[in-house]
Amino acid sequence: MIINEVFARVMVDYSSLGNAVELWSSWGFEPWQHGEMAGVYRRVTVRKGSLLGDVARYYADDYVVWRHRSEADWAIVTGTWRPVRDVMTQRFVFVDEAADGKRKCRSFLLGLRGFLEVYGYRIGGGGDKRIRDLTQLIDAAWNGTQTGTGRA
Repeated sequence: MIINEVFARVMVDYSSLGNAVELWSSWGFEPWQHGEMAGVYRRVTVRKGSLLGDVARYYADDYVVWRHRSEADWAIVTGTWRPVRDVMTQRFVFVDEAADGKRKCRSFLLGLRGFLEVYGYRIGGGGDKRIRDLTQLIDAAWNGTQTGTGRA
């Protein structure tokens, strides 16, 4: 029990990724915070069209979480996160050395109300191919902040 309490308090913090404001905003991200978790968030609109106009429209939410309590916040997201109206996919990427390659998926009402995907990613690691679009942005932000330019 004591080990779990200590483990829950360990904070992973890559807040320097937030210094790449130009990069994040150019890709539609805005600052996000939930409890002790912090990072960036964006909503992407997906439209299915035809000659007669839009057939369907839904959203995908992306979260890049660079400040979190590792396993404790993974449990919060995977256990308590709820579906959002018209959002088909909610993807979380936890930037964490220890969680690289870790993946957990959950469907809401057999997928009819959407999906939740939670991934772990180590900066500079390959990462899961399903989140390659986000991992490339994370690496670019990290490289930009490490060189002092603040942009990719």
